[in-house]
Amino acid sequence: MSEKMTKSQFNIKISKDLLIRIKRQEMMSGKSLTEHITDLITNSLTDNDIQNNHSSSVKKFEDLEERLLSLESIVSNREYLSQKLKPFTNSEAINCTRFMRGVFDKELDTKNFDNKSKAFDDFLKSVQAYEVLNESFSDRLREIMLDDKPSPWTGKELNELTGENKCNCSIRKGLINWTGKTDCPSQQEICDRGEELLSFF
Repeated sequence: MSEKMTKSQFNIKISKDLLIRIKRQEMMSGKSLTEHITDLITNSLTDNDIQNNHSSSVKKFEDLEERLLSLESIVSNREYLSQKLKPFTNSEAINCTRFMRGVFDKELDTKNFDNKSKAFDDFLKSVQAYEVLNESFSDRLREIMLDDKPSPWTGKELNELTGENKCNCSIRKGLINWTGKTDCPSQQEICDRGEELLSFF
């Protein structure tokens, strides 16, 4: 019979959002919260960690938090897909507008395009890979991404675009494809928090 591992209590303070994310992962893993966090920390550590200086330790915890955020986004997307969701509201559409415009503007800083119009044309190809937008929606998307003060999407517009199926938003899929960032927040997270999520994307 194997010996039981001696356990000690270790209290730390983390943000409410991070705790929610960890708990979501824990439920999906089928483990207790203690077991799940223990596994996460164990997998992130090496035998030489004790000898690392303070800055290295801080970097390792930052990397761990980044991985947690990425995993949480994947888990939350799966939870989100299993839910019966309500159609877009106008306030949700505004949050979606601000998020997609923010992601587009951030990506411009990392891509070498001659101008924003060419960047949009390239982005539109990523959207069209999932759904060919009609002229009206293409023009509206161009306005939102390129105009200085665009009118935000309305709930009616996004419901028409997605067929009242939020998880089928071709613009969100296009952003993932165009940026190459698969840890995109779920559509409902974007609806609820909008541009607040840009720091995580």
